[in-house]
Amino acid sequence: MKRWFSKVPKSFENGGAGRIAFAENVVGDFYVEDGCCTSCGMPSTVAPELFSYAADGHCFVSKQPTNAIEVRKMIIAFAVQDIGCIRYKGTERAIQLKLIASGEGDQCDRLDHDLQTLNEEVKADRRGHKK
Repeated sequence: MKRWFSKVPKSFENGGAGRIAFAENVVGDFYVEDGCCTSCGMPSTVAPELFSYAADGHCFVSKQPTNAIEVRKMIIAFAVQDIGCIRYKGTERAIQLKLIASGEGDQCDRLDHDLQTLNEEVKADRRGHKK
């Protein structure tokens, strides 16, 4: 079942702060935001061992990555997702850098100032603009 939104959820309005994880996510730094999933199925195509679906079709992180291969799959899932529902709330710099490098830095709930700057530079480069 697809979910379509008539308005943007309030949690989108403040860049990570106040985002609410879907209740079925396992405990950990990666999560799917509540009310955001469109049931696109894309994350589970690249990381089926990390994602599951609730009865209503909402996806969730069913297993946190525990090794480098799973972390890589999770980061690929960020890149293929439809609308940015997968989030990273952790502070592990290496993961934040990987997400920024893949163009998904905005999906990090917390970035130190230097990483925020780097993320903006990467986004500008991807748009073809130099800062």
